[in-house]
Amino acid sequence: MSAPIEMPLIAFLRQCRRPLYYKTAVNKLRNQEALSLGGVRQSLGKQRFAYGQAYVKKLTKGQYTFGALWTLPTKPTRQDCWIQGTFTLHKGVMRFEQSVTTAHLRGFFKVCRYLGVHKRVATVRYRHAYQVHGQTLIHWQKQWQAVEEEYATHPDPVRFEEALDVELGPRPRLHDFGCWFLANDYAPLFDGEVLPAHPMSARSPNLDIRDRMMTHPWRALNQKRERK
Repeated sequence: MSAPIEMPLIAFLRQCRRPLYYKTAVNKLRNQEALSLGGVRQSLGKQRFAYGQAYVKKLTKGQYTFGALWTLPTKPTRQDCWIQGTFTLHKGVMRFEQSVTTAHLRGFFKVCRYLGVHKRVATVRYRHAYQVHGQTLIHWQKQWQAVEEEYATHPDPVRFEEALDVELGPRPRLHDFGCWFLANDYAPLFDGEVLPAHPMSARSPNLDIRDRMMTHPWRALNQKRERK
């Protein structure tokens, strides 16, 4: 029987092509919290979806699990996959359970690379939306400031404000610029986001967003089979 695989956490993150400061995020995870390394969900129609996800989750002190899921129909030759395993973490060194092989790790790193491609696209869209929103907001504020004094002294401020709303339009909102992640205050593709342990806690995202970050693999695979 071969010895369990050991790997520094830094080397693991390099293979995932993720920032090395994620090491701190992993170390700070509380029990049952998960660090997302990316999450993609695409509609297959009729409330069925395809997924691409990777994460590291803390179980208890020193005990973690890692998981990757890919059911996106990006290439005819790209097979669906689900990879999962556990490891211990001590002084920055990961020691994987006996059943985790180099093939499992290669599969996990491959899903992380697939997600990286999608993240680059999402990041470009995020930055563009952020920039355009900022420019539009500044322009809107300047227009408002130009008439602010007139508004303050107008004999009928309510009617004046209604006319101004028609002329200027509503205050620009993040939701108006075509980037879901920016509008909902998440990093592109959830990469680096921490998923809280308890779904009903005050700081936990709703079930729809949790599904985007970390869904049950059997559910995802069954949805893909139903489509065929």
